[in-house]
Amino acid sequence: MREQDACGAGRGRGRKLAALACVLLMASVAMAQSLERRVQGAITSARLGNAKVGVSVIDVQSGQMLVDIAPPGEDALIPASNMKLITTGAAMLVLGKDHELQTRVVVDQDRVIIRGAGDPAFGDPHLLETMRTSVEQFTDRLVESVKKSSGGSIREVVLDDRIFDRDLVHADWPVNQLNRAYCAPVSGLNFHANVLSVYVSPGKGGGEPVVRTEPSGSWLTVRRLARTVKEGNTEVWLEREKEPFAFKLHGTVRTAVVEPVQVTVHDPAMMFGRYLADRLTRAGLGSTQGVSVRLANPEDPVSDGPEARTAVVVRTNLSVLLERCNVDSDNLYAEALLKLCGHRVTGQPGTWGSGAAVVRMQLKDKLGADAAARVVVADGSGLSRNNRVSASTLARWLRTLSVSPGGEHFVKSLALAGEEGTLRRRFRGSKLVSEVRAKSGYIRQVRTLSGYVTHAESGRQLAFSVLVNEVPAGADARAKELHENIVELVDAHLAGAKGK
Repeated sequence: MREQDACGAGRGRGRKLAALACVLLMASVAMAQSLERRVQGAITSARLGNAKVGVSVIDVQSGQMLVDIAPPGEDALIPASNMKLITTGAAMLVLGKDHELQTRVVVDQDRVIIRGAGDPAFGDPHLLETMRTSVEQFTDRLVESVKKSSGGSIREVVLDDRIFDRDLVHADWPVNQLNRAYCAPVSGLNFHANVLSVYVSPGKGGGEPVVRTEPSGSWLTVRRLARTVKEGNTEVWLEREKEPFAFKLHGTVRTAVVEPVQVTVHDPAMMFGRYLADRLTRAGLGSTQGVSVRLANPEDPVSDGPEARTAVVVRTNLSVLLERCNVDSDNLYAEALLKLCGHRVTGQPGTWGSGAAVVRMQLKDKLGADAAARVVVADGSGLSRNNRVSASTLARWLRTLSVSPGGEHFVKSLALAGEEGTLRRRFRGSKLVSEVRAKSGYIRQVRTLSGYVTHAESGRQLAFSVLVNEVPAGADARAKELHENIVELVDAHLAGAKGK
């Protein structure tokens, strides 16, 4: 039997090679220990009181965990919008990176049927602005397609939103914030990000403020309780009334608002239906009885009849949804992706419950049953305070996504530090050597940041997650500073290890 040394090598050249490998391994372990000590030092110096902090850093290529710090006796924390990384990753794995959402406009004799795809990008004002078009132009193009496909007037618009259930608002979301855009309801037929945009300017001679809405229509009412003032600031907000499309404008108006004031609508599908019916009538396609609007009934056929013609298909690639979700942190996109996962696997209308089950299946498949069991998936966006995940699980999940087919597309869907989305104003004082792409997260007393640090020259990549819960009052800025300090340590470690 050959003589063995401490690293398990035999005699001669094999022993020398093994000794070298052993030295490199020990150096790698020492570097990892050094990084963890530095990260622990940054946490200690952050002055965050009794905040709970979880930090994990993993080498994407080797799978080596370089940092694994969790609060004593508790590792699963509230992720806030870092939950979107789990949702979007699961969506990429379940739907495929080239998946395309298709909203179909079908003409069946004197009816127009809108077959919703659950697409949150359908009529999204943010995307329309990037395309230099308006909601009126977007809808009128649909009307023009209907005109070319129809043989006469249109009597009815049928809104088929059955790809999702009609539970539009999650039970965990704060009731007193449901009028805010980040709490937009989730429909199988979304439109205009499921919000009404209101542009406000002062009234002449101190009269009632002037209001313009997008979308617009006589079926919308905005009661102007706000006042025009000569002094002070313009501070306005919108309140939803019980009627589906009735709102109240509150506050004071001194100057015209640059960005619109937004308020969520009770029923997004019906908002689109009413708006489309109005535009059809303006185009001369309405029947003498007018154009009625209704949601699809359970007994309505799912497939189109022999006389039906597809007037137009509005397509959105999954990559658009991932980017809007991870760069701009749009909650509606995350919730739609979660329900789409549920629909794809079950073949039934997507629900929060079925979507969560699919996400847990993916976590179990990729990370194992123990990791999946410790994750709580309440919603897709992280708005719910009942979501739970550990920093180590999130870092391992990010590593898995990066090395999966299409992983480079997922990494690119995250915001570039200092330049894009929610990270546009972060890392301004940092001198990063590597590329940092990450997702921030924030709800009350929670600050999180997770993503990737990639060295351009070597291609080496580290995935990281920093979760801070129970942030003391007034310490939000220190928690964000801790995020950036840790990322800088990871960046320095990667730059120093690039050749090893």
